Amino acid sequence: MTFPDNGYNYGMRISSLKRNLTGILMLLAIVFTSACEPRQTPVSPPSDQPTSTAVMPTVVVSTPAQESPLIPSEVPAAIVVNGEAVPLSLFQNEILRYRDSLASEAIQPADAEIQQVVSDFLIDQQLLVQAAHQAGFSLSDEALQLRIDQLVSELGSGGALTNWMQANHFDDAEFRMSLRLAAEAAWQRDQVIQSVPEEVEQVRAQQIFASTQAGAERALNSLNAGGDFNSMAWEYSPESGGELGWFPRGYLLYPEVEEAAFTLQPGTFSGIIQSAIGYHILLVLDHDLAHPLTTDARTSLQTTALETWLADARANAQVEIKLP
Repeated sequence: MTFPDNGYNYGMRISSLKRNLTGILMLLAIVFTSACEPRQTPVSPPSDQPTSTAVMPTVVVSTPAQESPLIPSEVPAAIVVNGEAVPLSLFQNEILRYRDSLASEAIQPADAEIQQVVSDFLIDQQLLVQAAHQAGFSLSDEALQLRIDQLVSELGSGGALTNWMQANHFDDAEFRMSLRLAAEAAWQRDQVIQSVPEEVEQVRAQQIFASTQAGAERALNSLNAGGDFNSMAWEYSPESGGELGWFPRGYLLYPEVEEAAFTLQPGTFSGIIQSAIGYHILLVLDHDLAHPLTTDARTSLQTTALETWLADARANAQVEIKLP
């Protein structure tokens, strides 16, 4: 039985290593989040958020567990995040699951790199879970059990799931804990990325791009002599005419180009702007203080928002690594 890897979804710019690691748990989280009931009422996510249609694994559990602390204090810890332990067994099994996901890779990462990727993922997950709890959200045992029962019913038998769990280094207790962690982390992740508005200040621009400074200088001299920007943009970039479309701050790969775009008045063009890939001359076509984001642009801003949130959370967290 094969389960797809959605790699954190929402087009998040996560390394391929982390995508492999988080595929199983974060994919499950998207499904389980729909069954979550907060103990307090947080801000409801927008109804147009994407949902997963992937077929999910099922777990063989006959009776719901009694609600208890997420991680008992007596369990050996691999990492402690703000006083809360990540069990050593969970860390070790995540290492095994990560190694399994890399089995087909021609070049295997070093043990230290694998350990770092797994540690970073579990720390980030714990920070998201803690923030969800602080916001009043936690996945109840009843909601978790209800979804598990639904999955068992959909599968028709618990045997396939038992095999899947064994193949993926899960026992029942750890599978439940992993699902709970993933669902709660996904809830907090969604709060962060949904904070990005659908309309923001944006610029629409066109560029003349030259790979050499001499080429850019020839273009600029022609423009200053009255040359037509659009015609020259198509001459320099026959595939696109230099059209950059609408974009918000923080979207372009080259900040020097973006800064110039937001500085220019519509209808004016820049001087030569050097970036890591070449030389640009920008023409600002329009500037709107509240323009709808494209899907790609909003995804990019959501990625940045999540990365910034995690960086801030890490900077303010007390993290103790107990691994040798």
